Amino acid sequence: MTENKTYWDQYYDWPQQGEEWSKVWGGAYMQWYGTILPRIHAFIPAKNILEIGPGFGRWTQFLKEVCNELSIVDLSSKCIDACKKNFSSSSHIFYYVNDGLSLNMIPDNTVDFAFSFDSLVHVDNTVMAQYIAQLSRKLVRNGVAFIHHSNLGEYSNQLRLHKIPKIQHVLKRLGVIEESFHWRDPSVTAAQIAHHARENGLRCTSQEIVNWGTKKALIDCMSTMVKEDSIWSRENRIFRNPSFMNEGIYLSELARLYSLRSK
Repeated sequence: MTENKTYWDQYYDWPQQGEEWSKVWGGAYMQWYGTILPRIHAFIPAKNILEIGPGFGRWTQFLKEVCNELSIVDLSSKCIDACKKNFSSSSHIFYYVNDGLSLNMIPDNTVDFAFSFDSLVHVDNTVMAQYIAQLSRKLVRNGVAFIHHSNLGEYSNQLRLHKIPKIQHVLKRLGVIEESFHWRDPSVTAAQIAHHARENGLRCTSQEIVNWGTKKALIDCMSTMVKEDSIWSRENRIFRNPSFMNEGIYLSELARLYSLRSK
């Protein structure tokens, strides 16, 4: 947590207010409407929304339009200060700086929809377990959590082998080990997240396991969780989607095609 806080508070300059992370999609608007919204449209609008790890508000700008109350929690005071400035005209947003673990500032049984995207991919399995344990208390009975997290741990054996020079090139050729894993945490897997949910009275109803800036390695996962006694409770549906990044390429082309800018 200290490493994450130091990086986002002190070292990263946020040159485009977070928009830089959506470049592959042609911008945050295209990524939201083309990739994120189709996956969460069944859960919003919602009365009370919780966003974990908003950064400078890349997704906050959309979430604030589909709720009565929005609580945003980040370990970076720099990010929360930026959001306060960016959304100063929105009186229904509540801002909290946490320790990278705690959701104590959110009352139990009040959250209709919990959301985190492109943030918790950087945290380890211990942190994910703590957040999930707390979400089980924060969600209302029929509340839903949509959490984007790492799945890099699925390749833990290959990562260990990757350190052996003689087989390094073989793994890369097979597309199992990539040049960059985009700072994903190597201790988290989709299966572990489903396990943490079950341990805390939740269940995953869907897990989409995807590539992210990688050719073949499915290093990310989007998990949807509900309470065991929710009306939405069902067996987990798992989809391994190696074509996920093609969405970004397609949406980027649409953004370029329909942009009113001259370049």
